[in-house]
Parts: sequence; C-alpha cells; structure tokens
Amino acid sequence: MAKCYIHKGKTSVRNCTDCGKAICRDCVFEERVATRILRSSRYYSEYEHDYDFYCPNCFISYAQEKGFDKGSKGVFFRFNKSPSILGLVVMWSFFFLGFTINFFFPIGYVLYVGTIFAMISLKISASKNYQKYLRSQQLTGAQIGDVPVKKKEKAKEKGNFCPACGANNPLESNYCNTCGSVFK
Repeated sequence: MAKCYIHKGKTSVRNCTDCGKAICRDCVFEERVATRILRSSRYYSEYEHDYDFYCPNCFISYAQEKGFDKGSKGVFFRFNKSPSILGLVVMWSFFFLGFTINFFFPIGYVLYVGTIFAMISLKISASKNYQKYLRSQQLTGAQIGDVPVKKKEKAKEKGNFCPACGANNPLESNYCNTCGSVFK
C-alpha cells in the first residue's frame, strides 16, 4: 500500500484528483462537483452526486478559486464567489419582496423571516468552507494568504514523478528514491 505524502506513517485511502498523490484519511478534502437526476417521479427524485478528492495543496488552489479563503465576512454581497448562489438569490428576493409589500401593506415583515433563514444558512456554509481552508493550510504548513503553485506551473516541471508519493526522481530511474515504488 502507498503511504500518505504528508503523514509518512499512514496508509493512503485515496489519490488526489488533481495531482494524483496518495493521501490518508486525515488529508482528504471531499468536494461535490456535479449532481444529476437518475430517476424522477411525481413524488420522488433520485440524485447521484460526483465527488472529487483533493490533497491539502490542491485544495488550497481549489478553495481560492471558489472563494473559501474569504470566510464569512461579506458573504451577503459576494455574488461571484458565493458559497451558495441559490441562497443569495433567495435572501435578496425575500428582502426586496418584503420591503415592497411592506411599503403598501404592513404585513411584508413576515417575508423577512425567509431572509433571516437564508442569511443564517449562508453564514454557516461560508464558515464551514473557511474552516476546511484553514485545516488545509495547517496540514501544508503554509501561512494564511500564501499563494500556492499554480496547476499550470506544476505541469511545466520536468522530472520523473512517483505515482505513489509524488517525489521527483531522475528521468532514467525505474524506482522511486523516496518510497521504492516501481514505475510503469
């Protein structure tokens, strides 16, 4: 079995979707990337979800693309990197609809309850995402705000990378110098 490239003593359970490095259970960051409907009826729909599994280094890049590194500050006004576009649309729709109805009839404040629930769900999801981002920073030993190496720059690196541990080996070697795995 391959060993985790961060925790050398632990057995890996997955390989990173982006870089292919072996990662243990403590280093896996699981993210839903796609959802599709398998069966649908009048009363019930069955969904299938696709997940990607990231190592801490690749998750930092993913988190910065998705806006996880921003935390929950300003989550109500962040449209391009929002944790939930649907939650943001629901929150502002309830707010403006309640404001408009309240202008004509004094009952529109009832719609502010939907605004409050949407605000709470946005804050909770942004906080969870930020905690995952901080955990990935902690596992890599990077400081907050460090910019990781871009994926395109990694692809330009020349070398013979081990599929098990990700170590760079001389081009002519058939075995990994770090973990001893055989190259195909």
